[in-house]
Amino acid sequence: MKIEKQNISNGVLDYLRKQIILGHLQRGDHLVEAKLSKQLEVSRGPIREAIAKLEAENLIEKHSNGRAVVKRFDIIDIKNLYDSRILLETHAIKQIDPAVLEKNKHYLNLFIDQMQKSYEQQRRDIESDLAFHGCLMKMTDNHTLIQLWTSLREIFQTLIDITSEVTESKQQEIIDEHVQIVEALVAGKVEESKEILTKHLQEACNYCCEGKRLNLGER
Repeated sequence: MKIEKQNISNGVLDYLRKQIILGHLQRGDHLVEAKLSKQLEVSRGPIREAIAKLEAENLIEKHSNGRAVVKRFDIIDIKNLYDSRILLETHAIKQIDPAVLEKNKHYLNLFIDQMQKSYEQQRRDIESDLAFHGCLMKMTDNHTLIQLWTSLREIFQTLIDITSEVTESKQQEIIDEHVQIVEALVAGKVEESKEILTKHLQEACNYCCEGKRLNLGER
C-alpha cells in the first residue's frame, strides 16, 4: 500500500490504527520501521511519529529493547470505547445551555447538510459526522469534558471509518438520527435527545464490531 504524499503522517497513523483495530495487526506483532517504510513507500519519520502516537493511544507498547509491539485489541475494546463515548456525549447534552444551543444550532444543521450532500454524491463523509458530535461537546463549554472527548477523537474517527464501510444502505437513516437529535434538543426535550443519541451510538458500535468480524472473515 502506498500512502498519498498529502498528510503523510496522518495517513500512516490512520492506516496503522485501523489495521490494529481490525485485527490485521495482532497482539505481539512487531512494528518494524524499515519494513513499514518500504511497505507504505514513505520515509521512516512518519512511521516513527505514528508509532509514538499509537503508544500514547495505548494500542502498542514499547519494550525495553526498543521494539514496538501491538497490544491486544478485541471486540470488547470497541464496546468499551463506545460506552465511554455514550457517557461523554449524553452528559454533554445535559450541559448545553438553551441560549448557546440557539446561537450555534446552525452549525449542527450545516454538518448534517454536508453529510446529506455527500451521501447524495455517494461519498463517505466521516469528518462532518465527527464534527457534528464535536460541536455538541464544544457547546457545553466544559473544558474537562471537551478534553476527554478530544483525546479520543482520532480513535473515534477510525471507528466511524470502519462503521461506514458496513452501513452504506443505512446512511440516510443515520443522517436522519442526527436531525432527530437536534430537533429534540431545540424543542427542549433533553431526555428524548439523549435516548436518540444513545441508540445512535449503540447501533454504530454494533456496526463497527460487525466490520471487525467481517474483516477477520468471521460471521
